[in-house]
Amino acid sequence: MTIRPATIEDISFIKQHLIDSWVEHAKHEPDLLDIEAMKKSSVEEYYEAALKSQDCYVLVAEVDGKIAGTVRADVQEIPRFFKHHTILYIDDVCVAPEFRRQGIAEALLSEVELIAKKRGIHKLQGRVYTFNKPIQQLLSKAGLRTPYATWDKVLK
Repeated sequence: MTIRPATIEDISFIKQHLIDSWVEHAKHEPDLLDIEAMKKSSVEEYYEAALKSQDCYVLVAEVDGKIAGTVRADVQEIPRFFKHHTILYIDDVCVAPEFRRQGIAEALLSEVELIAKKRGIHKLQGRVYTFNKPIQQLLSKAGLRTPYATWDKVLK
């Protein structure tokens, strides 16, 4: 397996798998997420901007020349009352179904951690939906924990 920075040519793979992931999320959270709006999202523009940003990292894992998974991580500032207020925010971890449970996401997260260390960033953070047990287990195994949670209520 090799991990490399994503290129513009990778966006079609990212879009396909990201929207598939979003649709799965929307099925679990229909009161919060709009499947049709997700399908119409401008993933291309979003990722083209991400690829140009110095504070965004989009990585691709390849196995035998085939894209197996991706991750995006953004440098963000959070309130200064946190000890580490510059974070690397992990988002959009996607692994193609045929490559799941083969260490792809784990390798991508390890690379994200290396990037954070090289940049002098001491905190990784991400948001995971409660139904997504596999990524929760992976993040826990990688040493991340959930010190707080977001609670939502959709008002009708």
